[in-house]
Amino acid sequence: MTRFAVPRGMRDLWPEDWAKMAWMSERIMGVLIGYGFKPVEPSKIELLETLEAKSGPSIRDEIYWFEDKAGRALGLRFDLTVGLARMVAGRPDLPLPAKFCAISDMWRYDEPQFARYRHFWQWDAEIFGSERVEADAEAISAGVDVLRAVGIGNFEVRISDRKLAEGFLRAIGIGDPARLGGAMRALDKRGKLSRSEFLGELRSIGLGGDQVEKVLEFVSIRAPIEEGLSEARGLGLKGEMAEEGLRELEGLADALKGFGIGREAVLDLGVVRGLDYYDGIVFEAYDRGGEDIGAIFGGGRYDGLCGAYGRDIPGTGLAGGIERMMLSLERSSLFPRLRSGPLVFVASANDAVRVEAIRMAQRLRALGIPAEFDLKGRSLRGQMEYASSSGIPYALIIGPKELGKGVVRLRDLGARSEEELRVEDCLKKLSDLAGSFARYR
Repeated sequence: MTRFAVPRGMRDLWPEDWAKMAWMSERIMGVLIGYGFKPVEPSKIELLETLEAKSGPSIRDEIYWFEDKAGRALGLRFDLTVGLARMVAGRPDLPLPAKFCAISDMWRYDEPQFARYRHFWQWDAEIFGSERVEADAEAISAGVDVLRAVGIGNFEVRISDRKLAEGFLRAIGIGDPARLGGAMRALDKRGKLSRSEFLGELRSIGLGGDQVEKVLEFVSIRAPIEEGLSEARGLGLKGEMAEEGLRELEGLADALKGFGIGREAVLDLGVVRGLDYYDGIVFEAYDRGGEDIGAIFGGGRYDGLCGAYGRDIPGTGLAGGIERMMLSLERSSLFPRLRSGPLVFVASANDAVRVEAIRMAQRLRALGIPAEFDLKGRSLRGQMEYASSSGIPYALIIGPKELGKGVVRLRDLGARSEEELRVEDCLKKLSDLAGSFARYR
């Protein structure tokens, strides 16, 4: 291993990675803009107090933070929601609801593992200024349409409500804030733990046998949302908070019908989401063929978040991991035919036609055909070797004889075949070939 390796949890992105990310980003942004979200970019570096405002000082253990030369405590953002909430809270002139979206990179000081990096990319969409469940339903619908737009069709969105979960825990006697927080964290980790590990987590925070059994019954509910709500009502949940959570979920189920979302929506009472700023409906989407990847998008309501930045505005939204979606697409061979570099190398037979090769490369580029030409003064053979080893599929060869006849030679470097074409015919063929790829970058 070289001593100049990237830091743990980081990775380099090569052209093939960027081609996939560019293709995905184009489709994701197309969906979000269609829903009325406006693209923005929050600051990548925040004041540490901004990041701690809702997550508390303990967030320092989970993020990258440092002091600048002036002694200011700063941190790299760990998501986009916090930055967007800060932005909106500071703009009292914005008409509400305000809908914003972004695709950008984050940093978290997590333990690196499969499908989880310390530097990663997310897409995000947030709705500020509506307390209605239709806003939560729209966020879920936007996420569903994003998955469909990139080709992921076999998925489910697991939905719950933190008010329902917290109301249930209070109803069974877990009212102490420390124990309540511990129980919520245990619920959040449930999917990553074995049954015995989950039981151990519950007992470690002081839950008795009867309480543990009730928690197990609660988190066992996972069914299409209307069936699941019927099961939840059957638990006989008491208390205003639990009742409010149930009413919100029932309203959400009705709203989702308007968006055409049916059995993809699943009530899963074990979903609470790990970030403490969530305070209502929460949800996570999973690829049914690759649940080991983790949630491919998640989100929920955070009516108290903007208040931490000086202005009480209800909010809801969602975010999805680009790398996780890439893994899902790669596993199922769902990526279209993509290229991340030149389609054609313009080769000059000798020095006398090098300027013509440059002109031809420029002409190709003007037509939207990615092209490269020789920058090292190589022989024709050397140019062909370079183009082939670089993975460029076609070479357009210009020579004095060809110029005199108004033709060029087009060589397929993979098939090792060559044909002589009129310049205009060659340009049309290359344009058609360029159009056969989903995207160029």
